[in-house]
Amino acid sequence: MGESVRVPVEFWDESAWARYFRDELGAFYAALTGFLEARQSVLERLSGDLAQVLRGSDRDLALQVLLGGVKQECVDRGVIDWDCFPEGSAARFFGNELGFGVNLNAVNKLVNALRAGKMPQELGVGVTEQETSIIKTLREIESILARVYRRVPVEVVPRRYEVRDARDLVKAYEEVLNAGLRLLPLYNPFTFFLYSLRLTPKPYLKVMYGERLFDSNVAALMEKYGVKIGLRVVPGLGKELDEELGLFGHEGNSVGDLVVRSIAMLYGIVGEREFEKYLNKYKIRKVLEDIGIYTSEFSVSIGGGVAYLTSEKKSMSYTDFLELFSPVLFLGLGKPLSSSWLDICLSSSCLFR
Repeated sequence: MGESVRVPVEFWDESAWARYFRDELGAFYAALTGFLEARQSVLERLSGDLAQVLRGSDRDLALQVLLGGVKQECVDRGVIDWDCFPEGSAARFFGNELGFGVNLNAVNKLVNALRAGKMPQELGVGVTEQETSIIKTLREIESILARVYRRVPVEVVPRRYEVRDARDLVKAYEEVLNAGLRLLPLYNPFTFFLYSLRLTPKPYLKVMYGERLFDSNVAALMEKYGVKIGLRVVPGLGKELDEELGLFGHEGNSVGDLVVRSIAMLYGIVGEREFEKYLNKYKIRKVLEDIGIYTSEFSVSIGGGVAYLTSEKKSMSYTDFLELFSPVLFLGLGKPLSSSWLDICLSSSCLFR
């Protein structure tokens, strides 16, 4: 696969686990929770009638959210449509990304009242909350991580963001993105370690991490942080060989499973290009193309010592499957569906579906 994928993680040392859940994953969770709370607070501040909002202390904030970046010629003629807000404008960002909803009739009423220099007592419109794909994904990630932090012996305090103008909320969002980027397996060794435990043949885990990974003391430490791995896909070679050669990974809904699922969802926020960088570093597409696989998602049925690639209509011995696919699975690209089925995913959406 080109580069070595050994990861320098002292998984036998509790301080490594505490540091990850407190300072790395914890920093992201704190920023995410703080951002969502700040966003909700701003929505509540702007939810009243716009005529009243614009008379109060949030006037500048409301104008930045609703009209930030609007083309001057649109204001001059008093007719606003969506083309009046260029890509990258503050109003388009707050509407399309962060879900601050207001209809065009409301915007036109507001603009014409401002042009006339006479704001009525009521405009009859206000800012409403819209659930964009970004906000929906962030809320789902927060919900998953809330489950994680109810089960690990680490407390994380949400960030507190004071929002005086629109830039403060944008800065909070950028902190979430940056903390999320630092968590991706391409950049974070401990995340990579947890990814590698998603679904990987036991012999390959022993090659990469040694027998120590399966030591009882290490297992007890991992379980303290809610991480438990076990036999997930059974090759059907007999009980003893299944235990030695099977595909091991996080137990369903364990902390490890929840963390890797939330990290996979992060790619929906930071962009699929980041996932492609991860694949490209280890030349995964070339590895699979050399086998004759060109799809971004395929299923594998395993049983009786045989692996069958359903979409490719190819079968091979389980030992050949181990030789060809162990490095791919070690990167966290396998998803167990049952004790005899798995998906191999080359898209982030496949991994968390």
